[in-house]
Amino acid sequence: MLRSNASEEDVDHDAVIATIAKEMHTPVPVVKRVYEAELSRLKAGARITDYLVLFASRRTRAELLAGHR
Repeated sequence: MLRSNASEEDVDHDAVIATIAKEMHTPVPVVKRVYEAELSRLKAGARITDYLVLFASRRTRAELLAGHR
């Protein structure tokens, strides 16, 4: 399970990934790969990390939708 800095308040990334996988009808390993890439990309330039999980989730959904077209 991914664990991030304290500002993310011990977010259960595996639960977020599982939720997205269920919503998008996409295998968990695919969602995990996209989510981790988006989260890492966002963290690299973030000064404030409070909403990184939210943004990574949104970008993951968008990326998966773009791939389904």
